[in-house]
Amino acid sequence: KATAGLVGTVSPSCIYSLDPSAQNAFQATNGATVVVNGCSIAVNSTNADALTISGGSSVTASAINVAGGVTINGGSTSSPAPTTGVSPIADPFASLPAPTVGILCDYNNYDPGWGTWTLNPGTYCNGIRISNGATATFNPGIYVVKGGGVTLVGGTTDTGTGVMFYLTGTNASYGSVTISNGAIATFSAPTSGPYIGVVFYQDRSITSVANATFSGGVSMQVTGTLYFPTTSVLFSNGSSIANYSTAIVAKQVAFIDRKSVV
Repeated sequence: KATAGLVGTVSPSCIYSLDPSAQNAFQATNGATVVVNGCSIAVNSTNADALTISGGSSVTASAINVAGGVTINGGSTSSPAPTTGVSPIADPFASLPAPTVGILCDYNNYDPGWGTWTLNPGTYCNGIRISNGATATFNPGIYVVKGGGVTLVGGTTDTGTGVMFYLTGTNASYGSVTISNGAIATFSAPTSGPYIGVVFYQDRSITSVANATFSGGVSMQVTGTLYFPTTSVLFSNGSSIANYSTAIVAKQVAFIDRKSVV
């Protein structure tokens, strides 16, 4: 069975699901085990099935607060029992300013292929793609990803200290974050300045169906927050977050299909 853990994050909750009305705004299914150490889960949806734990899954946190209702079935467990009818919690990053997005691109369709690469802060138009077992080091700073998203796949090793990725573009061009297929990603957020503590920041104007996806045996060590206020975050198929300080603030959050976040 898979295991999940998120440690030392945005107080007082480690996981915020901001959607005000969705069914399964927070979901753990198919044997997922979500362990949130020392902090809580907040689900703002007022739906009768706002939080769903199913398929032999388990969720453990210091508190589980849900505006709407809860469904726990299929041999699943929750510790403690969720508290329902709780007032929704405001987006903790609602006042965070967006970086300036210029017209010009420093890089376009960044996809270097196999090898060892060093990336620098700047505006990346049409995405960043690291694949084919490449090794990528991201120097400290702000990476504005204007369309295309961040894609780390295929057994790559990706590291960055003091980095923040701002994901923007049009609804048609937006690509979110995809880390999959055995990638190893180790990122930490800036420790000073306006983006202290934030690793991924999705443009609030985006209404795309593209979600942040972590799947397929990836191993992540993320010190900071995954902030996707109008899109969802999905973990599946053996993805893992090691015992680092990671928070999730997203429209919806799902742990699916025996994924593991340790």
